Amino acid sequence: MQKFKDLNACIAELQALQSRSDIGPEQKKNVEAAIEQLRRLRRKPHAKPVDVYRCVREIAKRLLEAFLK
Repeated sequence: MQKFKDLNACIAELQALQSRSDIGPEQKKNVEAAIEQLRRLRRKPHAKPVDVYRCVREIAKRLLEAFLK
């Protein structure tokens, strides 16, 4: 149960970031991709550690691409 609460909190934070008016369209696209990765992870009830690591890697990549340009 804690996993879902944590994932929902992360999704809410990213959605708040996405709704801000001071980020560009490319950044919004990358944030949306990160949110989608979290949603996919949330749908896997018994995710293996490898799946979690891949998800974290993809999210980190997207957010770094969005905000380090």
